[in-house]
Amino acid sequence: MKKISVVLLSLFAFLVISCENEPIDPALADIINNQGGNNGGNNGGGGNTGNSIVGTYILTAFNSSVPTDLNNDGAASVNQMTESSCFNNMLMTLNNNGTFSADTKGVEIDINNQIACFVDPDISGSWSLQGNTLTLSYTEGGVPSVDVFTVVGNTLVMVVPNGEVVGTASGAPVYLTSTITLIYTKQ
Repeated sequence: MKKISVVLLSLFAFLVISCENEPIDPALADIINNQGGNNGGNNGGGGNTGNSIVGTYILTAFNSSVPTDLNNDGAASVNQMTESSCFNNMLMTLNNNGTFSADTKGVEIDINNQIACFVDPDISGSWSLQGNTLTLSYTEGGVPSVDVFTVVGNTLVMVVPNGEVVGTASGAPVYLTSTITLIYTKQ
């Protein structure tokens, strides 16, 4: 029994030490640490506060697993919103009738090989909620798409395992593969 306890304790210590070196945005840490909530309520549970999910949400965190320094201040960050104003005021509205609309903004590499902001046409479609899983269905550029969020209190969290962010390599802008975490907070 002592051998199992020592192995488990060693594994726990390894995980704690390993995780300490991973950069994490404070906004994401707050969401992760406060996942409690009412499991009942009108629209879902398991972290949903029981309030209606209908409403307007603003993007409050755009985190990548790869730190970038888009603002060239010498400090790379996993929070892309501190690196660029391109994501400011991104909104998503969930309507009572099961429809939604959202604006799409971001960072791209333009035709002059420069980092630039982009604004695409708004997207709209339908939403459904099952437990604490919010599913958005829409068509963008003729392609059917589905985004899945986890409802945590008054936030919507989406993790994209193999997303793409703009970064730099040897001073030139490049697209980097990264896990992306988006957090929208209800207004």
